[in-house]
Amino acid sequence: MKTALRLAFIVVGGNSAGYAAFRWAAWAAPRWWAAAGHPLPFGLMLALMAATAIAFAAPPVLIGALAARLAAAHEPFVGLAAALWSISARQWWPRVPLLPAESWIVPMTLILLSGLVGGWLVGRGWQPSVKVPPP
Repeated sequence: MKTALRLAFIVVGGNSAGYAAFRWAAWAAPRWWAAAGHPLPFGLMLALMAATAIAFAAPPVLIGALAARLAAAHEPFVGLAAALWSISARQWWPRVPLLPAESWIVPMTLILLSGLVGGWLVGRGWQPSVKVPPP
């Protein structure tokens, strides 16, 4: 019972943290771009693109890995469960005329897979790729 309760707490906490990180990125990224002014120098534009991509992409992997580490059991599945907030993508995905109505499935899938990969990486642990024979 204690383990199930701990896993439930970790999954709820991971989903809360993931959604909060996403909302922060959605709030902060437009402000970064507005503060940069126009026209943007090429280097600054690349830096803003990188910062925006990292702000949106890194939290699902990191939070999934952290949740899996805290759970210390069923790591890939805990990482995946910590990204269940992405199912709400239908509500926050913008309507873009050039994209089909079902385009919200893409970010949802990527976020779920990111949490799964984060959990899988933690569960796998560090394993050296080269075996060094003893002297």
